[in-house]
Amino acid sequence: MRIIKEHLSLKNPRFRCRDTAEHYELIVPLSHAAGSPAKRTELDELRRVAGSAAEWLLPFYSEFNGIIFHRHGDTAGLIVASIDKLETLNNEWREWFQDMEPEDLYDFQREGLAFASIAASANFFVVHEGTVYYSDHDGGDDRVWGENLELFFERALSDPARFLSDAGCYTRYFDGSTDRQFIPESFMHD
Repeated sequence: MRIIKEHLSLKNPRFRCRDTAEHYELIVPLSHAAGSPAKRTELDELRRVAGSAAEWLLPFYSEFNGIIFHRHGDTAGLIVASIDKLETLNNEWREWFQDMEPEDLYDFQREGLAFASIAASANFFVVHEGTVYYSDHDGGDDRVWGENLELFFERALSDPARFLSDAGCYTRYFDGSTDRQFIPESFMHD
């Protein structure tokens, strides 16, 4: 979880964004909301909800009971659910598959656990047998987004603007005075 701690401690994090027509630039100051380490009772709840996936998630939740990355106003980038929201998150994720036959689903869709999402996307990051997948409601595939949780967070936080772009450009920031939508182009900090 070293990369998360380092990312949370960066001074003056911000995105340089470009509007969707690529005419205007906006520098967006960012903050994060990191939950305290999960208590023993919360970790017990994680084991109940996550089943075998809990072993892969315990290191994260032992340090942070959820994190909202790259917040600005009502907008955020990657959201890692707190333990008390995992069950609801997974119910929401599985609704996408209710009309599908189990044999038409990937293994991670049948047996995985959604633990994170891109804000405003209805897409979820899912851990299955230690590997992290991206369950995209627009078609989805079984590409790996991290061979393990640490590599997933390394990908997400080493270049957050690219990560959000690769995940579908759902994260849009606003200047507060127009209706222009600004997409992260690069991540900066002091």
